[in-house]
Amino acid sequence: MIKTVYVTGYKSFELNIFKDDAPEVTYLKKFIKHKLNQLIEEGLEWVLIQGQMGVELWTAEVVLELKTSHPDLKLGIITPFYGHSERWNEQNQAKYNNIIQKADFVDSVFHAPYEGPYQFKQTDQFMLDHTDQTLLIYDEEQEASPKFFKHMLVDFMEKTNYTCDIVTFDELTEFINDLQWSQEQSFE
Repeated sequence: MIKTVYVTGYKSFELNIFKDDAPEVTYLKKFIKHKLNQLIEEGLEWVLIQGQMGVELWTAEVVLELKTSHPDLKLGIITPFYGHSERWNEQNQAKYNNIIQKADFVDSVFHAPYEGPYQFKQTDQFMLDHTDQTLLIYDEEQEASPKFFKHMLVDFMEKTNYTCDIVTFDELTEFINDLQWSQEQSFE
């Protein structure tokens, strides 16, 4: 049974998305909601993220939305270090601060400011050690920052009974096409 899932993937700029009202964001959030609803039916209690812009913060928004119909669902934000969002622009900081105020748990793995890349790696390991599954939105065709986590994830799975759901662009495209098709049918 999956009680805790870590959701991660691309940062918004890695997908060339620079506005939250971009149509791609709407579809990605619907896809994430679809995946989380499947896990909720199986007993999901916690969704964890590290608080990165992109897939992770969109996931947080989806979880906060899902809490209206699933009040037992909880959102945990575990950042690598203190002040990880300090260099973001005001709009992104405001969005992040709004999300952390509504989260059920917020902490940092390192109770210090940024010191080095090892903090990211140890936080990734913390997420693997404290969740039952990872939902990773990542496609080998579009290499970006999640590739490092994916290598760690695959190694971890080989040593444990950990599971993951790696979502490729093909799966996302199929979901979006199905969604568009069903919307077109409802207008006829």
